[in-house]
Parts: sequence; structure tokens; C-alpha cells
Amino acid sequence: MSEELFSKLPQWLSYEQSDHMEKPIDAVVKGEIPKWVNGSLYRNGSGIYKIGSTSWNHVFDGFSVLQRWTFQDGKVNYQSSILDSDDYNKSAQRNRIVGMGFGGTFPDPCQSIFGKLLSKFIPQTPDSVNNPAVNIMEWGDRLFALTETPVINEIKADSLKVKGKSVMPEYVAVHLGTGHPHILKDGTMIYFGTNVLYTKAYNFISIPPQPPSSESPFSGAKIVATAPSRWKANISYTHSFGITENYFIHMEQPLTMNIPKIISMAVTGKSISECILSHPGESLDILVVDKSTGKRTPITYKAPTGFVFHFINCYEESNHIVCDVSFFPDGTEFIRTKYLEDIAKSYPHFKCSEKVHFARFVLPLDLSGAEHGKNLVTLPETSATAFLEKGSKRVLSLTPETFEGTPPAELPRINYDYNGVKYRYFYASSAFIQDSNQLSKFDLKEKRVLTYNVEENLTPGEPVFLARPGATKEDDGVILCTLVANSSSAQSSLVVLDAETFKELARASVPQNVRLTLTFHGNFSNKKF
Repeated sequence: MSEELFSKLPQWLSYEQSDHMEKPIDAVVKGEIPKWVNGSLYRNGSGIYKIGSTSWNHVFDGFSVLQRWTFQDGKVNYQSSILDSDDYNKSAQRNRIVGMGFGGTFPDPCQSIFGKLLSKFIPQTPDSVNNPAVNIMEWGDRLFALTETPVINEIKADSLKVKGKSVMPEYVAVHLGTGHPHILKDGTMIYFGTNVLYTKAYNFISIPPQPPSSESPFSGAKIVATAPSRWKANISYTHSFGITENYFIHMEQPLTMNIPKIISMAVTGKSISECILSHPGESLDILVVDKSTGKRTPITYKAPTGFVFHFINCYEESNHIVCDVSFFPDGTEFIRTKYLEDIAKSYPHFKCSEKVHFARFVLPLDLSGAEHGKNLVTLPETSATAFLEKGSKRVLSLTPETFEGTPPAELPRINYDYNGVKYRYFYASSAFIQDSNQLSKFDLKEKRVLTYNVEENLTPGEPVFLARPGATKEDDGVILCTLVANSSSAQSSLVVLDAETFKELARASVPQNVRLTLTFHGNFSNKKF
């Protein structure tokens, strides 16, 4: 891919190896950051797209770049660091990209003739791909970088370098993973992984917390629940999942990973995107898996065709499950338009045309006395519906509740103390999804939305909620969100909003010559690791 193409892209897609920072720099703070905000916001996402004469060609594929914004007594410093993952190290040594990505594959030019022949018969598996560029999260007293392959890197909090590597298939029988595990109140991690055997396709894994001294932090992993795929040769593409007190929730969507193609990637030279199949018109099925039995419940919930990257939250109420998600009518279109060449064609007006909106599905758990033609959703104050399909006693056709005319609702975050229980608020970003440039606060009780408009030439990231110590109200805290410069004429920063009023309290800006990457996900920690 030529330098000319990168000159037509937003600045956050042109991060260079030379932009790596060994030490933090001070940010300039305007406004007043609450004194109780002390700790670090860690961010992760694709950042390095070119090495030597080679370049990735899809937004999802860049090598991981970590960010750390550290708050202390109203002051802020910033550091960005290219993660020294196995895949990046190998590519940096070769001065060219080596590895398998979502939108392209680059064979190793230094591989021996014997190795090249052998690779034709022993396919590369996802657990050999080590570029954890989706999320960075705190678990116990440790930091971990994750992606959708089942390779997890532990990160040193001080240097932002790799401390260790864990491969989930060494502990449990899964082949792909998630960048969005859940952490329970007792510290247990609930991880999700898929298996290429369709009868054991979707797996929920419980991992007890381990001491920081443990060399194998995931050694206690155990599959506690499993659900099959409705297809024999395909498994649903899965980015995140839901959890309630008694159930795991999985969206089996009509955008799938084709198993034969995945297995034969090394032979065919296909990229991951070429192994994804769309099933137009097929339903998005919501699978409810009982924690106590480890099996799928007997009711089939069929939602309209569509696509979900991110669950917002799920909870149980009056014998129903409420399942809130960021909903795309067409996931294939979203993925297709994230190739760098497609973004370059429309930049600087690179807002994508796909729509993504809040959707609330309500799933009745008891069908006794159910009648055809009768809405089985009995919760008050929701327009979501569930009807028995004609001729069926256990298949429900769902329509979601949505907010008409509301802003894009992607990269959603909540007050995590309310994860899996009834809640009222969530926060979302337009990112580069749609023709808007704002952050939003959704009030699900009053059904209203507050917005914070972001200046031209800046792209907002994921809004992370941080609760005020001692808070008793769900929205008592602040929102932390990066605003990334699209070009050198703008200045990147991190904005601090009052989570209740959604008004700006402060902004910490870095020098104009400092390039930031557009990170996907991250979390705040007030610990000193």
C-alpha cells in the first residue's frame, strides 16, 4: 500500500514506529479534574499499519498500540507504546509485516523451504496469532491485553511491555476467544470461546482469580456451559456476550465463520475476512444458557436479521431477560467499509453510512399459557414484543424497543457495578460509525438522551465511566474519553465529563505533534501494580 494512500487517511491510521514513547509526557489541563480521580486509564487498539514496504489493509489489523493516561491531583501525563507482541517483534525484525490478519495475510519470507512445505499440511491456527489489539483490562492485580484470538498477553503496568503470554487452548478446548470477558464480584473471570466442533460451538468459561505470583493465571479455567451452533459448518461471529444472575446470553448472528475455510487458511492463503459468510435474511438468534445446568434453555428466541458487536447490559426482571445491545442492520457492510482504501476514498468526510442504534430485546422465560397472536412481553414501559411463531410452542419472534432519532450507540459503557442487574444509564460514542461526531448518555428510564458534541477534525473514542468514591447514584462520577486528532492541524486530548450532567469539566491535551491512535477499548485502574 502506497504512502500516497496513507496521506489520504486520518492521522490515527498513520502512526509510525518512531511515535513509540519510552517515557510519559505531561499533558496540559484546562478546567478542573476532580481530586478523587487518581489512577490510570489504559487503552488498546490497532495502531501500527505499516512496516517497511508492507502495510495492513483493514482497520482491525494494525499492531497493538497501548495508551496510558495517568491522573494525580488534577495533573495528567500520557504515554503511548507499541506492544512488543510476538507478531510485532517478528515483523519489526524482518522490517516487513509477518502474520495473519483480518483483511490480509503476510507469509514469513525467512521461513525455511521445509517450513513452507510443512505449512501447506499443518494450517496456522488462531492460537499462533499474537497481536492482542482489542482491549486491555485489570484482573486482580494484573493487566491483560486481549483480542478475538485465544492468546492473552500480560502487560507490565510501568513499561507497557509484555510480561507473559497465555494461550487459552492449553487450558480448555476453544479455538477463538473474546476481548470482552466479564469479571464477577468475587473476582472470577467469565470468558467466552468458540470450538470448531458445531455441537460444542459456544463455550462459557469460569476462571478463578490467581495470585500475582502465578505463572499461569488461567490455569484454573473450566468450561461451565456450552451451546451448539445451528449450522454444522459455521459458527457465529462473536465479539462479546451477556450475563445475568442466572444466565449467559449469546447472540448467534447470521454473520458466521466458515469452519472449513478457517481450517484451510494456511493452504489457501485466505485472510480471516474471506472466511466470513453472510446469511441474508436469516434471523439473529438469542441463545439463553442456564448457569445451573450449563445447557441452553429450550426456548428459541429469533430477532430480526442484524449484527451485534457489543452487548450493553443484560438483567432479569419478572420472569423476563432484558437484553440491551448496539444493533447494526447489516454487519457485512460495516466490516466491508473498514478497509483503508475505502476510508481513503471518502476522507476527510469519512463518516460511514451504516446505522447502529440502541436495541432492547425482552425475552420471556415462562411460556405456560402462551397464546398465538398475544405479546408475551408483560414488562411495563417497553415496546419490545415476543410472539409465538405460527405452529410453534417454543419459538418466539422478537422485535426490539428502540429510540427513534437518537445518536449512534456504539462502544457502549455502563457503571460496571450494575453489570448483569437492572440499570438506568449507558454511555456511547459515534466513533467513526455515522454522520455525527458526539458522545451520548442514554437514560433508559426517562427515555431521553444527553449529547456532548465533539469538534470537527477530532474523533471521539470509547466513553469510560468512573464512579466517585462513596457514590450511591448510578451516574455519580465522570466520563473519560479520548478525542483523537484526524490531522496534524488538530490537537489530541482526553476529555473529562460530569457523568450526571454530561458537561465538560476538563480536558488534558498533548502537543500537536504527538500522534494518537484510535483505540478500541480500555479500562481505568486506581491501583499501583
